[in-house]
Amino acid sequence: MLHATWRSLMGRKLRLLLSAFSIVLGIAFVSGSLMFTNLLGSSFNSILKSGIADVNVSSGGGAFNDTSTGPQATVTPELLEKISALDGVVEATGVVMSTGLYPLDKDGKVLAFGGAPGIGTNWYTTPAAGGAEGARVIDGRAPEKGDELAIDPSTMERGGYAVGDRLKVSTPKNGIRTYTIVGTATFGSGATAGASYLFFTLDEMRDLVLDGAKDYSAAWIATAPGADAQQITTEVSKLLPEGLTAVSGQEQADTLEKQLSIGLSFINTFLLVFAAIALVVASLLILNTFSILVAQRSRELALLRALGAKRNQVRNSVLLEAAVIGFVGATIGIAAGYGLTALIGLSLGFFGIDIGTSVPTLTWQAVATSYVLALIITMFAAWAPARKASATRPVEAMTAAAAPTEAMGTGVHIGFALIILGAASVVCGVLFDGLPQPLVWAGVGCVAVLIGCVLAAAVIGRPIVWLFGRLYKVMFGEVGKIAERNATRQPRRTAATASTLTIGLALVTTVTILASSTTTSVRAGLTDTQRGDFLMSPVNFRPFDRKVADAAAKVEGVEKVWTFSNGPSVVDGEPVFVTGTTPDGVTEGTALDVLAGQLNPEGGSALLSMDESRALDLPLGRTFTLPTLKGGTIELLVTGIFDGDSDPSQRASIIVNMGTFEQVADASLVSVAKIKVAPGADHEAVRAGLEKAAADLPTVVVTDNAEYADSLVGQFGQIFAVINALLALAIVISVLGIVNTLGLSVMERTREIGLLRAVGMTRPQLRRVIRLESVVVAVLGSLLGVALGLGFGVVLVRLLRDSGITELSISWWQLALYVVVAALFGVLAAIGPARRASRMNILESIAMD
Repeated sequence: MLHATWRSLMGRKLRLLLSAFSIVLGIAFVSGSLMFTNLLGSSFNSILKSGIADVNVSSGGGAFNDTSTGPQATVTPELLEKISALDGVVEATGVVMSTGLYPLDKDGKVLAFGGAPGIGTNWYTTPAAGGAEGARVIDGRAPEKGDELAIDPSTMERGGYAVGDRLKVSTPKNGIRTYTIVGTATFGSGATAGASYLFFTLDEMRDLVLDGAKDYSAAWIATAPGADAQQITTEVSKLLPEGLTAVSGQEQADTLEKQLSIGLSFINTFLLVFAAIALVVASLLILNTFSILVAQRSRELALLRALGAKRNQVRNSVLLEAAVIGFVGATIGIAAGYGLTALIGLSLGFFGIDIGTSVPTLTWQAVATSYVLALIITMFAAWAPARKASATRPVEAMTAAAAPTEAMGTGVHIGFALIILGAASVVCGVLFDGLPQPLVWAGVGCVAVLIGCVLAAAVIGRPIVWLFGRLYKVMFGEVGKIAERNATRQPRRTAATASTLTIGLALVTTVTILASSTTTSVRAGLTDTQRGDFLMSPVNFRPFDRKVADAAAKVEGVEKVWTFSNGPSVVDGEPVFVTGTTPDGVTEGTALDVLAGQLNPEGGSALLSMDESRALDLPLGRTFTLPTLKGGTIELLVTGIFDGDSDPSQRASIIVNMGTFEQVADASLVSVAKIKVAPGADHEAVRAGLEKAAADLPTVVVTDNAEYADSLVGQFGQIFAVINALLALAIVISVLGIVNTLGLSVMERTREIGLLRAVGMTRPQLRRVIRLESVVVAVLGSLLGVALGLGFGVVLVRLLRDSGITELSISWWQLALYVVVAALFGVLAAIGPARRASRMNILESIAMD
């Protein structure tokens, strides 16, 4: 039996490769997602190890104190000397750091990837936690003069610079400064994750960040080998004034790794979802393939039974073939996953996200998971055909003139039951507002409906196949009639082949409707809530110098400028987000729905969001305190409550007037400025004036309301484009399924094809029959998929209305395009099988038994 199984596999190499390839794509996703997550983890861990000291002192308790968002408590030279004198401290280095120093390319544009920070710091060589390497020079030397800097290699390459070139740097408060590049440098392994590293002299960083003060924004402390870092952290804490905190490197690393694991787990889950989709579609393909193969080999298997093979031997023979396919698919899939991960790593570097020296690692977990999944899926998919092969009596199989017409079976009944139960679950989730977790109810229902439609597709698709049969008969005569009969002869096979396309297009259609509705809702929300005519906002999500807004107010044609400054604070130990503006900035510059009260122009007034008011138990008329920059507190009265969700562009929890904000945060920095143009003024002239006002700060862009909305909507579009690209793999597998099924169907009908050719059917007519049959399968699957996706998308948008997706938008032309493209895929999938069928020798085909 082993010899017979091996001969069967080797005799059908093309079938083996086609079936294995469907597994390859799914396993490539599984192994690739695990390796990619491991790659990102290694890259970020290298950043953590090189960016944390044994003991870290700053106002936020982290490795650095970022003063780019305003003044914070600083480390004085006297305090640094006291820390250096502690037992166990080898070296205590003062650090001045900012995340708002951005290098510019040769065209004057910011060299930044998305919202990644522009990290600038003074040069220091103190080791990182545990003696790990911190900052290091790669080429050239470290900066020694005020007009010199070192830059990380990735950013320098992206900007097209070389050592010795002059580089312009955009600073938060000092405009654009020019420096000479004297070397390349980085932290640790060189991973930047999209950020840029700029190294300056200490005096230059003090001038850029601390207005020339001889203090430091943080302290970087290296301890002696074997010293108790936690004990030293405790001793350092005793020396610190109010506003500064000491954190051990281990504690800081644990916190950052926890935050990192949350982000990586999301990425891993995201990729594994698509792997699961690919594997489900692959399992349907394998099930269909083995069903056809068992039908084709019925006489061969019956002969083996007649020669003495037992039922379990026949069954195990089929299962062994499936195991070989799973093993081959998993092996190639793991290799493909490794290559995919390496390619993604290279692509990230091309876009400026340097992951350093980290390389994909083939872990035993990824290998074991891939092989186990592949074997389980192939064995599970082949179980029913294998059982059927072993249960068929030898005499029945050997005397059958042709494959019998299939009965519907219990699968169809189970499918309709799932459709009914799923639809009921969806209705409950959508219509019953008091039902807990409506998304879960609807999600489970949608999955049940999808599975039910896959199981019952043979019956559900009958009207579509019948309609094509009538059209084919009118358009192509007997050729069309034969094509329709081929599609209906094995309804479960046709349905199973179409179901792979149904799943892929159902998901793509759902995402398409969700994407269209999301972008439409976001654009409508921004358009309805936006005030003024122009916005001045940072490209890097970091505040900019108020001088720019002041200059904008002086532009001819500008009637009003509303500025909004943001900063963190604390109320009763709870972190809050404070926004500073003017009373008319609230009423005219935003669309905030003030439910009660108002923001008074005098000091001591505050508006609280409804959620913050409830969380802090601060109703209208209650007082509370905020810490000030000078170390004291200021008492504020709650004079108004607003709906925090009424303006998506302002996510404030507490709003105060500018006089109050100056006491609790840095009012010299602005998060966004909104400009109202005077009646009758030339908008284009005003825009030019605003752009001139922001010319010295390339991180600030001037947009009108429509452009601002488009920029945010474009971010959603990119995300959905990636999702659709990943879902396209399921459609690729579906097309392979059609190719595989048609190819096996041609082999199954070899004698029939020979007879058709003998009675006068031409080769072009035979090729047309195969193509028309393929189009039926493709359109059947696409119509079912689009219909299901349309329903799922409408349900999802309906349930997400409270999350901001208020507009249902359906791109009908795009859905129609999916069906047309699916039909074209059907034609393309039939090229190979149709060509093979038309080239068969007539006499040899008729003689086949």
